[in-house]
Amino acid sequence: MKLSLTRKRARAAIAALAIVPLLALAACSSSSSSTAAKPAPTDGVLTVGLLGDIGQPPDPDVYYANNGLAIVLNTYEGLVQYTNNIDHVDYAPRLATSWTISPDNTVFTFTLRSGVTFHDGTPFNSAAVKASFDRRTAVGGGASYMTAGIASVATPDDLTAVVTLSAPNSAFLDYLASPFGPKMESPTGLAANAGSDNAQTYLQTHDLGTGPYTLTDAEVGTKYGLTQYDKYWGTISPFTTVELPVYNDASALQLAIDSGDVSVSVANLPSTSLSKYENNAGFNSDLLPTLQSALITTNPSKSFFATKEARQAFMSSIDQAKLVSQVLGDRSEPATTLYAKGMITDGSDKQNITYDPTVMASYAKTLPSGTSMVLGYASDNTNAMAMANIVAANLQADGIQATAQGFPTSEVFGWANDPTQGPDAFIDGNNGPDGGSPYMWGHVFWDKTGGINYFLCDDPSTDADLNQAVQTGDTALYAKAAQTYSATGCYMNLSYNKDWVVSQKWVAGVAEAHNLGANELDFSKLTIAK
Repeated sequence: MKLSLTRKRARAAIAALAIVPLLALAACSSSSSSTAAKPAPTDGVLTVGLLGDIGQPPDPDVYYANNGLAIVLNTYEGLVQYTNNIDHVDYAPRLATSWTISPDNTVFTFTLRSGVTFHDGTPFNSAAVKASFDRRTAVGGGASYMTAGIASVATPDDLTAVVTLSAPNSAFLDYLASPFGPKMESPTGLAANAGSDNAQTYLQTHDLGTGPYTLTDAEVGTKYGLTQYDKYWGTISPFTTVELPVYNDASALQLAIDSGDVSVSVANLPSTSLSKYENNAGFNSDLLPTLQSALITTNPSKSFFATKEARQAFMSSIDQAKLVSQVLGDRSEPATTLYAKGMITDGSDKQNITYDPTVMASYAKTLPSGTSMVLGYASDNTNAMAMANIVAANLQADGIQATAQGFPTSEVFGWANDPTQGPDAFIDGNNGPDGGSPYMWGHVFWDKTGGINYFLCDDPSTDADLNQAVQTGDTALYAKAAQTYSATGCYMNLSYNKDWVVSQKWVAGVAEAHNLGANELDFSKLTIAK
């Protein structure tokens, strides 16, 4: 079975907005001297700063970026989610309280939570599960692959939904737990506001979810606003209103944090600002687990890396431990596995790349004098830029005319159409899969149809193993696929990255509101420190 995980370019483009010019932030950091704790609000307003506009409507079947998940995940809910506040993949109930899976991974039976209502007042039931899945497939957005394999949804009673797939898929629960997974939407609201585009126009400025908050303000490029849903089935937060102002300049956002005008900022500041907030009496600085990594990939369509020997020699020249420590600091740790941290619990996907700079030095002596190569990075990613410059300097010491070059994110995603237009290698400062299944990682990064295999370095046996493993969840086969692909020399998992949340000292519950798949916070679980 082969499933396409084609990504929309907007997803990475929005993610790139979270990385800002190093000098601007350094200047802002040094100019700000305010560290005194700010008082908690008395008006029930929580202010969450956004760096850059969310870029797409907060419609759960359209939205496929990172910056706006704060809106989507607080207005809508899925059947399941990843468990909050742990550092490995596990599943927790949301609108389904329990579930069973057939031995062949084709039938998923969900027992639904009773007493839940949509924001339009209508009840959540099994009919809504079918309508929500059907709507996602009909809209056909970037994450529609998650429902494409559904053959039928049976509704034997209001609180039971039986989902039958057209082929076995052990990753289906991960599809549902993914922050980009299908969310439940009011069938009544969808029908009433269908228009000619399956309610896409309506959901640009409204929501039809069951979440703890409703969307009440959507001014593109300026601000978004959420209001507490007073009939929410779950935890009721002290924050009755959440304001999400848009900051197009990172230094302005940081000043707003420092002055207390912004309560919380998630994944917006680069590692260079860590020292400002760590152990600072005025702020909380939380480093939380994610499925994200920094990655290095090579381009076999370029003459420098046309051979496996060259690619492997290059990977051996990467001083992973030093590079991660020097550039990423406490936000990251060197990756030891080929998938994201914890995806394969027995460690059989161990990354067997040994640092040995003599291999590359010896290989360089076989090259013509003046041989050049380009190390690329996303032009707005200061961490990747720093790493690319360090690696280039090391290659220059071997006599290779290596240079580091930044590229706009839109251009990066265009390389899959013609890899020859890309650099010889690329350092990706932060990227990850849609969810926690090894399939959702391996297919995305290693299969040429996966969406983020920029240089189309493809090994057919890896693809075949992944497509077979997803049917049963065979750990050994997933590990085999990883080791096979690693041997191509096209890929290194450089680091396990953490989500960095800066908040005012009075904010409590940050870790409890966070899970490693979302890279955002459940605002209903945030409280005011006593």
